[in-house]
Amino acid sequence: MKILDYFEEGCIVILLAFMSIMNFINVVARMFSQSFSFTEEITVIAFVWVTMFGIASAYKYSAHMGMSFLTDKMSRKNQAKMVLFSTVCSCTFALLLFYYGCLTVYHESLLHAVTPSLGVPLESESLSIPVGAVLILIRSLQSGLRTYLSLQQHGKEAA
Repeated sequence: MKILDYFEEGCIVILLAFMSIMNFINVVARMFSQSFSFTEEITVIAFVWVTMFGIASAYKYSAHMGMSFLTDKMSRKNQAKMVLFSTVCSCTFALLLFYYGCLTVYHESLLHAVTPSLGVPLESESLSIPVGAVLILIRSLQSGLRTYLSLQQHGKEAA
């Protein structure tokens, strides 16, 4: 699990560095009246992957926005119930995202859809959705379980 602990961040760093280099190369090329349209395609594909990895990473750190002004007023027991409810909702979302992401990849593969400049199969971009959904599911379960157990532990100490 240690590899998975830093997987998203590692991918984000590599992809952001790659995107920066591609954009820098394109800017320099434009100064010499050249333009590499393929860099825009690569950057968009990398950006979609970074977004999905970023969502999973935010789940890992419980960094998504929440409605804590409601739950902070609840007892620890009710807070734990809300964490379970939130985790179930997040997992349901991830499963739906996975299902429809797989459908998208499947349909794009049937159509043999490719990017205009490079001719890269569009599945390379759309595959980020089911892969990201699996990571979101894992991170949602980890975060929900960690928070739930923490609330249970604090509830027992307070009693």
